[in-house]
Amino acid sequence: MEESFKTGERARPATAADLDGIARLLTLAFGFDRARADEYLGHVGVGALHVVEDAEGRLLATAALLPTAHVLGGAPVPAASIAHVAIAPEARGRGLARPFMDALCRSAREGGAAVVSLFASARPVYRKCGFELAGSEVVYEADLSALPQASATFEPMDPRDPRIAAAYARKAVVGAGLIERSASHWDELLREPKGAVAAYGLGGDRLDAYLILDTRDPACLDIRDWHAADGASARALLAFLGRFRSVYPIARWHGAPQDDLVGAMPDKGWRLVHQEEWLLRVLDPVAALGARRYLPARAAVGLRLLAADGSDLTSLRLEIEDGRGQVMKGSGKEPTVSLTLAALGSLLTGFRSATVLARRGDLTGDERALRACDLAFAGPAPWVAEHF
Repeated sequence: MEESFKTGERARPATAADLDGIARLLTLAFGFDRARADEYLGHVGVGALHVVEDAEGRLLATAALLPTAHVLGGAPVPAASIAHVAIAPEARGRGLARPFMDALCRSAREGGAAVVSLFASARPVYRKCGFELAGSEVVYEADLSALPQASATFEPMDPRDPRIAAAYARKAVVGAGLIERSASHWDELLREPKGAVAAYGLGGDRLDAYLILDTRDPACLDIRDWHAADGASARALLAFLGRFRSVYPIARWHGAPQDDLVGAMPDKGWRLVHQEEWLLRVLDPVAALGARRYLPARAAVGLRLLAADGSDLTSLRLEIEDGRGQVMKGSGKEPTVSLTLAALGSLLTGFRSATVLARRGDLTGDERALRACDLAFAGPAPWVAEHF
């Protein structure tokens, strides 16, 4: 990716010579100190970084483009995450975000991504770039004094034990939206202070449950990552967390909109403390629709995709057989809905159904087409287990 903007700036891949300037941008945008900025840059690597510079070579913006996949219907949809977009204070308001996002999306598609996801600090800006809400980040909190008291045979583990990564992969398959973690994602998850990070597991070679804990703050036990295979494992995990009640008043974790730990909790003693949505842009609708899996064994629906101005882009037929989707040119005979390419992001992940999109004015179709589309994209509510 290397291209010039109409306003004279240039977007390009970062080099090692840019790292000092990128660290400064991260400090100005996110309050990183230099040690944290260097740690982050070491985790993502210079090859994932992109910058915008002016005609004099001054860095005006940076972002990381991290290859990944969002698991939808139990199958990975090739993706890239845009992380830590930082624009210099003096360059904000100059319209750099849109051409920079377009350049990053082109680079992601060249790398094989069918979709791109991000968290947006200013949603209207990213919506103009073709992104739309596609899933949730939810943070829960529980009083440790409210947790069940029972025996739990968790054993200490190395946080990088491969059984943890394998258990997370199983968790992703039964959920919706969770990312396939690269080495960069795991490095960020297990970041400093390493002395305050501890992992515990339940089970043998195939873990039934695990916890990765950050114990540095006596006011809150931070659960950086966790998994429970079933209700019994979730109850055992909560009982193990209860052993920390003499030091920590509360525990906090990322969870699903319909969360397994909340489901194992008593009726009181927990609360939702933060919710934010992540956004998705579909780069290749044929590849994205064909990669994910579907709950119905058999279904067919037409998708007439529109540009933001309402003009036609393409008409597709999604044919589902044994839960797998095949995408072909629309015939006009199948029940068909019309929607923008941006709205397809919400539909693709199952964040919004066709019926909801139609009620909002973001999709049109007759009742038969809406029912067919609702059925095709039914499934668990999409979420992610970290903020990227």
